[in-house]
Formats: sequence, C-alpha cells, structure tokens
Amino acid sequence: MSSEQEVTRMFIRYVQQALKNERINRYKASLRQIKEIPLEAWLLEEIEDSYHLDEFRLTDEEIEHLEDFIESEKLSKAVSTLSSTDKTVLYQYYYGELNDVEIGNRSGKTSQGVNKRRRRTLARIKEAYENM
Repeated sequence: MSSEQEVTRMFIRYVQQALKNERINRYKASLRQIKEIPLEAWLLEEIEDSYHLDEFRLTDEEIEHLEDFIESEKLSKAVSTLSSTDKTVLYQYYYGELNDVEIGNRSGKTSQGVNKRRRRTLARIKEAYENM
C-alpha cells in the first residue's frame, strides 16, 4: 500500500471521527435536557417511538454550513471549500449512516455516482487541508 493511500485512509478516519464526535455531543446535550424522568420510562419511550432522533439531524440549511459544526479549525476551513451537494453526501454517509444506494435513491443519482462524488469530495478536503 502506498503512503498516499495510507494518508488518505487516516484522513478519512479523522473526518469520520469528527462527525461521530459531533453526533455524540448532540446526543449528550439532549440527555442533559431530560429532567427527572425515570430511566425505565425513558427507555420504554425510546423503544416505542424514536421520533426524537430527527432532532439530531441537521437541516439542509445547516448542512450548507457543515463547517460550523466541526471543532478543528483547519478541517473546518477545508470543508468550507466544498459545494452544498458535496457536504450533503458526506453528511448523509458519515453522520446519517446511509450507504451509497440510499443516498442515490434520495438524490436521484446512481450509487456509483454517489460513490465517485464522495471519493472526490474526500480528495478535495484532503488537498485543501494539506495546502493550509
């Protein structure tokens, strides 16, 4: 494996971890909002109806400014160079945990097109990140 491939894999893991951490932070913030609800009742509500999970999803407008949710300033600047469509694909793949087929169905693109866009987007982020 070439060193460039290894750097790319490390960078992808870094981006994935940043998005995962943001998701965890939002979840923890929601838990702090729960006041004096017995744990059992809360768990039963979770099982019966997971509607509240939609509260953790970003709106299309928030996705356009995805860089605002990234703690690393350097990575945030690199993400800000992307188009809205690129940010949406990254968000849906890494945060929404959708696969290429599901993203393609939502956007009217083929899974191959989504995969290609995602790979190119990560390459653009990497290039912008390294040039800062």
